[in-house]
Amino acid sequence: MLFEYAMIAAAAFAGALVSGLGGFGGSFIIVIVLTPVVGPKAVIPLIAVYAICANLSRIYFYWRTIAWKPAIQFTVASLPGIYLGASFLREIPDDYFLGFLGAVLILILPVRRYLKRTSFQPGIKTIAGLGLAFGFMSGTAAGSGMLVIAFFNSIGLSGPLLLGTDAVIGLANALSRSGTFYGMGLLDQRLILLGLFMGLVTFPGTWVASRLVRLMGTRAHNHLIEGLIAVAGVVFIYKAFVGPEF
Repeated sequence: MLFEYAMIAAAAFAGALVSGLGGFGGSFIIVIVLTPVVGPKAVIPLIAVYAICANLSRIYFYWRTIAWKPAIQFTVASLPGIYLGASFLREIPDDYFLGFLGAVLILILPVRRYLKRTSFQPGIKTIAGLGLAFGFMSGTAAGSGMLVIAFFNSIGLSGPLLLGTDAVIGLANALSRSGTFYGMGLLDQRLILLGLFMGLVTFPGTWVASRLVRLMGTRAHNHLIEGLIAVAGVVFIYKAFVGPEF
């Protein structure tokens, strides 16, 4: 039991460090470590609780670099999608969900690269459409924050400005997801306590990341995260065919 909690704490620290550096990717570490512990469907509500603490820590360290207006617009647009995504998660069987999650992880890679290459000035329809898609994905799968990072990076946000803005969106999204999952019976007291335990180690992880973010280039980090996403996607699809037991 002690080793299990130490492993969970280490994963939470690593997740906060990765998310603090690139704005996304930390949840995949949590998914890989905790899916065998809590199950494939329970891990998504658990990450929602963990994400509250993780995004609070990023807001604290990047408070001076937040683009509030686009953050609020994107957040409001995402809220209806969260309920739709959570409803989908509640109804889908475990093995089908593993296959869905794996497909999302793999398909998001070319989508992210396309969005990053595309240069455009978004209007309210673009923000609403991407916000809704982000909300649905965040209600069903980890890693939807990549949509936020890719979108805002494509319109010129980078570095601490990008990370702070993403943290505001992530916090509002995590609070909404947690409430939705709890109301649907997908989030119980045990998962809440486990998520809060993980949240305790997000602040030191984000502190380290905030010191490194101005010193480290993002290219190597992005390649690393993409590799992790691809591997996790393949593993989850494989488990969907052989059974969800890890």
